[in-house]
Amino acid sequence: MAIIGLLLVYLASQVDPQDFWPIAFFGLSYKFWLGLNVLLLSIWILLKRKRWIYNALVIAAGFQFIAREVQFNNKVEDTPDFKVCSFNTNVQKVYNEGNTSDEIDYYLNANDVDVGVMIEWLNKKGSISSENYPFQQFVRLNAEQNRYDYGLKLVSKYPIINWEKVRFNHFTNNMSVVFDIEIKGEIIRFIATHLQSNNLSSKDYHTMLNVEAGEEYQDYAKNIMSRIKSAVQVRSNQVKTLLETIEESPYPVIILGDFNDTPQSYAYQQLRSGRKDAFVERGSGWGATYLKPFPLLRIDYILYDNDFSCVDYNSTNEIVSDHKLIEATFKIN
Repeated sequence: MAIIGLLLVYLASQVDPQDFWPIAFFGLSYKFWLGLNVLLLSIWILLKRKRWIYNALVIAAGFQFIAREVQFNNKVEDTPDFKVCSFNTNVQKVYNEGNTSDEIDYYLNANDVDVGVMIEWLNKKGSISSENYPFQQFVRLNAEQNRYDYGLKLVSKYPIINWEKVRFNHFTNNMSVVFDIEIKGEIIRFIATHLQSNNLSSKDYHTMLNVEAGEEYQDYAKNIMSRIKSAVQVRSNQVKTLLETIEESPYPVIILGDFNDTPQSYAYQQLRSGRKDAFVERGSGWGATYLKPFPLLRIDYILYDNDFSCVDYNSTNEIVSDHKLIEATFKIN
């Protein structure tokens, strides 16, 4: 069962959830299946049973998936052309008796970020220095219906030549925006994206752990599975729209934002195809970016075309949110 579960994880990245949605659960539970195989491998070795080789082989077969979670790279000693960052601000923690707008503003400037994408940004409750970032664009989610001035904000030290909201063919409380920015004579297309959320909170995870097995537990589990099923299928639809947008781009592309999905997912695999992952190329350590209820999941990414070389990648939880801020520096090839 452990071996089959891990093999299904590997398959999950290749199967469209709209064709067979249950396999997406294996991609989301990768660490469980990997951990189970590592545990069995250890037990068989301690018991001097030759069957350890089966677990070892299936783990080795998925080395690329391990590399998407843990890396040991060094910074390249080269002069970068620009630095970008992506941060799900969790509405600047305004509803948690705080406001991290000033901290975000300070971090961007202190760390010499050239282009910054702020997701879940509450525009009436925050601002970024126009002196340090003269080019700014806030894009409201569902402008006709949104009374709360909530959306996605991009700030840049370089001119924003054009921007356009990606039009999905369904209602969603998430969004993606195309920004064309001229950096040192080159126009680069940034796809700032926040893909469909799973609509699960820390409370949901804790409830699942604390509810006793029985009818109530089954009903709660079915409800969560239904929400995840809907989310993975919507993300598949959104990814197809994004890929169409990217294919039409006359400029090299950098995709950055919150995918709400793991590196073993179909969504990640599709968006990464033909591109590189800044964490995989230049990250170091444990790559998790989502901090609740435990810092286990990497769901925030910076993917880029071969027109660029990644010089360095970092992540930080210096600013309070349920996500880490991720950043990467690039050289234009």
